[in-house]
Amino acid sequence: MNDPHVAALIYKIEHGPSVDYRKAESIDHEEAEFRVKIANEEVRFEFKEHYATEDAARKAIEDYIRVWEFGAGLENGPSCFKLKFDHAQIEDRNPTPGGLELHAQPLRFDMMLSKAILTVSRNCYPPPPSGVKITPDVQLMYDRYMDHLQGREKLLDVAYFCWTMVKDNPVTTTDFSRRVCNTISRISGGGGGPEHARKQDGIDKPPLTDQELRFFVEAIKAIIRRAAERAHDPDHNLPQISMLDLPPV
Repeated sequence: MNDPHVAALIYKIEHGPSVDYRKAESIDHEEAEFRVKIANEEVRFEFKEHYATEDAARKAIEDYIRVWEFGAGLENGPSCFKLKFDHAQIEDRNPTPGGLELHAQPLRFDMMLSKAILTVSRNCYPPPPSGVKITPDVQLMYDRYMDHLQGREKLLDVAYFCWTMVKDNPVTTTDFSRRVCNTISRISGGGGGPEHARKQDGIDKPPLTDQELRFFVEAIKAIIRRAAERAHDPDHNLPQISMLDLPPV
């Protein structure tokens, strides 16, 4: 090619067998540097800027994809939404007259598996990211929450860890109401029962109720999400998170 230009990058949406996006509505979303189109479990990035190579174009959107996967995983779990690069569409802005232009397409091999799996049908794709930033602290909290969802961490261990990461931070200290603070500290500090207790004296306490379990799952997500929002814009006027924003406990 005389003057190669990456017109678009195409990614495939990967997800676990329990997720079904076949009924999800398509999305057409504008960003300053590119346009995002989502349909049929495929994501197409159409570039407004010029990139001469596939690597340069992929590097330009890697943080965007990372934040997108972060938001989807936080809301719906680690196996609901990942983007895997499929191919690039590259055009020649100054083609040689009469030249032959070739576009490589990846080979695909499909295999049908006859296995019954309970699936959750989703009528929408995870929305493109907005207003969040992933810092090392945010990533660490997110990773521990993902570990919990995969059975490698106790719920209250993750809750207490996330809470200690933000409770003394002057940027986030007023983001949570006093009742939210007290509830997280009280239960995660000394309760939980044999399955979820952080401390030895919590093993003999009653196990967490279904309401308490739901509360802590949503509280962890709220803490991580707010930390990511503050990382994006520390001075933004965000509403305080109160008990009304979380499941009753």
